Amino acid sequence: MIKTYLPAVAALAALTALTGCSSSGSHSGSTTSSSPSTHATSSATASPAVAQALAAKKQAATFPTTIPVTAPLPSAPPKGKTIVYLQCEQQECPLEGNGIKAATQAIGWNFKVVNFQAANPATLVAALKTALQYHPVGVFFAGAPQATWASEQSAYAAAGSFITESFDSTAPTGKGVLPGRSYAPDNTHIGQLLADEQIADAGGAPGNSILVNVPDYAVFQATGKAYTSEITSVCSSCHVIDVDVTLPQLLGGQLNSAIVSAAKRASDVKYIVSVNGSFTAQLPQALSAAGLAGKYKIISGQGTSADQHNVLTGTQLATINSPLTESGWQDVDMAIRKVMNLPIPQGDHEVAVALLDKSNIGTPKDSYDLPADYATQFKKLWQVG
Repeated sequence: MIKTYLPAVAALAALTALTGCSSSGSHSGSTTSSSPSTHATSSATASPAVAQALAAKKQAATFPTTIPVTAPLPSAPPKGKTIVYLQCEQQECPLEGNGIKAATQAIGWNFKVVNFQAANPATLVAALKTALQYHPVGVFFAGAPQATWASEQSAYAAAGSFITESFDSTAPTGKGVLPGRSYAPDNTHIGQLLADEQIADAGGAPGNSILVNVPDYAVFQATGKAYTSEITSVCSSCHVIDVDVTLPQLLGGQLNSAIVSAAKRASDVKYIVSVNGSFTAQLPQALSAAGLAGKYKIISGQGTSADQHNVLTGTQLATINSPLTESGWQDVDMAIRKVMNLPIPQGDHEVAVALLDKSNIGTPKDSYDLPADYATQFKKLWQVG
């Protein structure tokens, strides 16, 4: 979800556990922070891998000038419709809602917010029931697996409404559903970019690394798998150590201490890679407090302004943008086309992913939306700008 926005996400409240992956260039299983697992083989492949990584970095660091959606509407959207955004408690969640609110204002639609807790699936079901009372054309939320809300699909289908969930590991199906933006392909791309940054920085011998994940967020399964697969395919002697924590541990502020503990136990680790930037935004401070300042290079996916600030100050190597507010405009584009009985363009399912380093960040932003004039471009397509 991820367009890449990713999330923003992120956004980003997947509620099922990460499943194990095969050991052939990917995870051999999920572990807890108290018992990190290691993936390894033997020998490194250099120059072709470096050339590929450098080319991927260059492409990802070049910002797009157009939005992913290019098909104009045949006429301006009908006015007076309603969209409801279900907002979780995570840092990134309000940003997508901000985008939906701005986009609905641009076309004369109504916007409502209903809160829920990502860690408590029952609150999502209750939020869906509440949202339906507003008679929306559809509702949007991020990252909750279909199994947690499938009970509400029939009611939405009967009401002529739809449920759109984004940023899970698989796209939802069935009645009362409009598939959303970003699933495994975008998150796979992010994982590959994290590996490319490390490979390029290390000159083809990426060394050992720690991979930080929260398996309760299944949306990041593809990111971690793609990262590990690329690292181990380039350097079979390199180890990827999984540091996984639960959602309660994350919300309880225990993630950074788990990383520090794993780093102290591990040998020859050069990089700490996080599937999501908001997880590790305060990691440089935690490492410094533990006497480990400057020992590791940090790379993160879908970073917030804090991650970008870390990059600018030199305490982090790079991060990935998270265009969460722009994703809200993509949500509205899908809703408009659904109401007008138009096909949903592929661009609504893509994320404008960019690799951010000191050379191109500029001003840090929690939602790093690309291109900067995305709102103007959407309004032009909708014939309201």
